[in-house]
Amino acid sequence: MKPGGQPLPGLSRWLRIRARLGLTFGLLLLLLGLAGLSIHRLTGLSDALNQIIDDQAAIRDAVNEINRNAESIARKLLVVMSPDDELRLAAYPEINAANGRLDDAMQRLALLLPKGPRSERLGEVRQHLADYRTSYVNVRDLTENEDFQTARVLLGSETESALSQLVSAIYQLAASEERAGMARARALREQIDVDRTGVLVLCAAALVAGALLAVGVTRSIVYPLKRAEQGAELIARGQYGHRIEVGAADELGRMATAMNTMAAAVGEREAELRRLADIDLLTGLPQRARFIADGDRLLAGLPEGERLAVLICIDVDRLKAVNGVLGFDAGDALLRGAAAKLASLFEGVAAYGRLAGGTFAALAPVLRLDHGTALAAQLREEVEHKLSWQGQALDLSVSLGVAHWPEHADTTETLLRRAEQAMFEAKRLRQPVAVYNPGAEAARALHLSLLSDLHTAIQQDQLRQFLQPKRDLKTGRITGAEALVRWHHPQRGWLPPGDFIPFAERSGRIRQITDWMLARAVRTLADWAAQGRAPLYIAVNISTLDLQDQSLPARLATLLAEHQVDPGQLQLEVTETGLMASGTDPIAVLHAIRRWGVRLAIDDFGTGQSSLAYLQHLPVDELKVDRSFVQDVNTDPRREALLRSIVSVGHGLGLTVTAEGVENDAELAIIRNAGCDLVQGYLLAKPMALADFETWLTAQG
Repeated sequence: MKPGGQPLPGLSRWLRIRARLGLTFGLLLLLLGLAGLSIHRLTGLSDALNQIIDDQAAIRDAVNEINRNAESIARKLLVVMSPDDELRLAAYPEINAANGRLDDAMQRLALLLPKGPRSERLGEVRQHLADYRTSYVNVRDLTENEDFQTARVLLGSETESALSQLVSAIYQLAASEERAGMARARALREQIDVDRTGVLVLCAAALVAGALLAVGVTRSIVYPLKRAEQGAELIARGQYGHRIEVGAADELGRMATAMNTMAAAVGEREAELRRLADIDLLTGLPQRARFIADGDRLLAGLPEGERLAVLICIDVDRLKAVNGVLGFDAGDALLRGAAAKLASLFEGVAAYGRLAGGTFAALAPVLRLDHGTALAAQLREEVEHKLSWQGQALDLSVSLGVAHWPEHADTTETLLRRAEQAMFEAKRLRQPVAVYNPGAEAARALHLSLLSDLHTAIQQDQLRQFLQPKRDLKTGRITGAEALVRWHHPQRGWLPPGDFIPFAERSGRIRQITDWMLARAVRTLADWAAQGRAPLYIAVNISTLDLQDQSLPARLATLLAEHQVDPGQLQLEVTETGLMASGTDPIAVLHAIRRWGVRLAIDDFGTGQSSLAYLQHLPVDELKVDRSFVQDVNTDPRREALLRSIVSVGHGLGLTVTAEGVENDAELAIIRNAGCDLVQGYLLAKPMALADFETWLTAQG
């Protein structure tokens, strides 16, 4: 066996596995056949031994039969010598019968004894038997002639001697046959022992040989399979250069060769796929991953004195519109044209590629960062052009985002993300070029963080209701208050509405805030009624999204009925800008709310550029003049004139007019002279928590 665990090296090199297995099986069959022959021989020897035993028993029976009959004849011969004729005549048949049995026993012995010395001894017995019978006939004749004296002498001498010699010969024959049988039996037993040992040796040899062959053949299969398995695992992990050792020309060797061929083919195909995956098939430009790798290599290879670069992200505008109107072929032509311009501008001097859709990128080294702005302008001028497609003129326009290396990021991938953010900002602001602004990203990150926290804030009651009072200028009484929301963040502390209300409106979470504010305002009104306080109304701001919610009126009615609050004590404020920006006509929703008895007000009036014709259809009760018309009204006559006009319009429509943001007495005097009904602002009081507002209200009397 080889040290590396390869058994039977010669056998493994030229014998196939099925040949090895067949050879092993044939050898085992041969050994088992020899063992079977030995067992058959043992069976024959055992049968021969049994035959000897049976023959010995038959010989003993025949000898015993002869002895018995000889004794019987000897006794009857004495009777023959009797003068009594009757006794003598009766003995003759018995002697004849005994002689017959002697003959039968002799015949059986003749059949049992083989030819040779043993048969010669039987001849001696026959001779003694013939001598006895001759003497017996002589005695019988003398007796029949009544020569009893001579008969007795002959019987006592010859006949008795012949009978004795017969018996002695019989005993000698029996003893001789017994010794011969024992010798044969002993020889057979020795042969059986020898054969049994041979059978055991053959069986043991078959067992050992079978085990060795099984182990050898098994290992000659298992080890190559294990090597093949380990090689397959390495190939599966992408190590296509690994090759499985081919140690034989058998089936396993051919399998290892096939796996090596497969690994080489798969490696080549994967390399080709990686190459194709890095290249955009439409434009022939590197794709995102390849562009990032090229960019990293470019940045790493910049000389020490030129460690500045700009990454410009370019997105083709209106690509979806072109695809939708003229088809994807036109869009593809547009992209190929942009790619050709990009390649002609940056070939050999910068890394560039197509990221996805109509988005391209280029990374170029610069000597000064302001060169990046000039490069972006040049790129835009080169790429934007008119394209003729099947007689249709297409204007190719782009939006660009710029990020600086290493100021904005130290890797191409991060720099690319920053440039993409700048490009999206350029699209949002409808600018041709935008440079990455870290502050804007921080604000977006903060908004995303707050957006995920806002849902928890509503559930865990982190929002707070603040109230700012409104005073009637004619009576001096406090008639109501505007409810404002504040957020007490567990980590950031108090957050002003400007930090979360705008992005809550953009994300749709403003509806949850509105529902919370309405529920809190109605509960406050119910608590005041239970405490016996003078009736006040609370105004709650609603957003543009709330105006589009057809279920808002029904929810308001259910909330007021649940807490048994007079609908006239609740006022909803909607901004003029929100009315103008509403995607659907809000008048139906406002009328439904007004029918339930809830008051309505237009907030920030004067900023939304709504027409008077539109205003007269709104079921509102109050106009709230925007702070921009109130601030410094005492120093600006034109602003005072505008304020008087707004108040006149409001009163002409039968509405109450409220001035927001009043901060000093000089402003208050002008507002009073202009005819405003209500005022609200820091001059009166800042927004307060509910408990502070109630304390302040009590102090006001």
